[in-house]
Amino acid sequence: MLPILSLIVLIPLLFSAITFLTSTREQARMSALAGTLITLILTLYMYFTFDSTTAALQFEELASWIPSLGISYHVGVDGISMPMILLNAIVIPLLVVFTWDDVRAAPNRFYGLILAMQGAVIGVFVSLDFFMFYIFWELTLVPLFFMVSIWGGPNKDHAAIKFFIYTHVASLVMLLGIFGLYFAAWAQTGTPNMGINYLIEQFSFIGSGMAKDAIFLALLFGFIVKIPMFPFHSWLPDAYAEAPVAGSVLFILLKIGGYGLFRVMLPMLPSTGTPSLMITIMGVLGAVSILYGAFLALAQKDLKRMIAYSSISHMGYVTLGCAGLVSLSVSGAMFQQFSHGLIMSIMFMSVGVIQANAGTRIINELGGLAKKMPKLTVIMMVAFMASLGLPGLTGFIAEFLVLTFSFANVPGYVIIALLAIVVTAAYHLWAMQRAMFGVYNEKLGEVVDLSTNQVFPMTVIALLVLYFGLDPSPVLDMMITNSEQIISLMAVLGV
Repeated sequence: MLPILSLIVLIPLLFSAITFLTSTREQARMSALAGTLITLILTLYMYFTFDSTTAALQFEELASWIPSLGISYHVGVDGISMPMILLNAIVIPLLVVFTWDDVRAAPNRFYGLILAMQGAVIGVFVSLDFFMFYIFWELTLVPLFFMVSIWGGPNKDHAAIKFFIYTHVASLVMLLGIFGLYFAAWAQTGTPNMGINYLIEQFSFIGSGMAKDAIFLALLFGFIVKIPMFPFHSWLPDAYAEAPVAGSVLFILLKIGGYGLFRVMLPMLPSTGTPSLMITIMGVLGAVSILYGAFLALAQKDLKRMIAYSSISHMGYVTLGCAGLVSLSVSGAMFQQFSHGLIMSIMFMSVGVIQANAGTRIINELGGLAKKMPKLTVIMMVAFMASLGLPGLTGFIAEFLVLTFSFANVPGYVIIALLAIVVTAAYHLWAMQRAMFGVYNEKLGEVVDLSTNQVFPMTVIALLVLYFGLDPSPVLDMMITNSEQIISLMAVLGV
């Protein structure tokens, strides 16, 4: 059997190395496009042969690696990871096309980092051994750090260092949680094993409720900082705003924090010492992030920072859906990750085009761009309407599932989140009206609409936002299958 999971991790990393060795821009971008397209083809093959009716692991590969420590090379996919791999495989080659004519400085390093990022992120999604999981988790820091620090804006150094410190410290706390779980399981069974599913099963046999809660909170901290959730979010606006367009999109595709909630935290939740307290923590973080991020987005004058804060708000639905502990609320949280990746990719691409053409992204300095940039306006409107939750687009599906089905278990937090809906609509409509409509600001000079290499990837993603908004079942069905398994486990354990 073809080791397809190993290939979709190895190929981006291999082409990353090849791209770093190229000497011209043409060679660099062709190498990057080739690597991402091969990854896309393999991912589509895997997707179309994937069985959405089972929650079992598929395309599994297992080999002993360091037996004395219980470390294995173990990869596999299910309905939790398959949509995330598909999202990355689709968007990243489109990102390469979008930046085709933009990169002048060190294109070999620029595209090499994009490929390295793709390989590392997919590595997180397929890893079923905590040792592998953590290696790939930490590897994602490197491309993003250099993407911001080399090609970022005026405050790039501050943003890059802040991002690295926040997320690396959180990763170290998460590592302590992994070690605590690993050694506690080793002490009980007498056998070392770093398998994720194995350690989650052994977690229920740890005697002390306090020890369980400490391990759970350490792991949760690592994930919520990466998402990020309030109050650990302050690295995100700086990093997103200072990153180049490609960097901002790569940050959006970094869904490993939310993925950790589904893969690790929810299966562990019933066995914590105080599950109701842990549910409360996740519910509060989700609801507050949704409302707080929306109000901060409303206050922004910089279009890119507005989108960054809206990202904090929308990712709050992921945590809130998990706290809802209903199959469809958890499925909605999973779908929010997929939807958010598509929508925000268009939004950051749109801001990049505006800044490159108009020379500014300050909302009050723009105006009337629809007259000069009709193609961009149509695509940008699709993304903004999807982001505010217009029915028929992906954002509505995700938020509807989370809010509707979380209400039964966490009604108070859902009501708090509902308050953000009006604010969310306000800042989206206000930004579009000020930036794109009204009287054209002649001080902007002559701006031009999307080029061919820009309109193609943005249109493809916009069509996917529309398609999955009308028919989410191609990815939602597999999410529901796995979320039902998670919730059934909780029902058995009395949560």
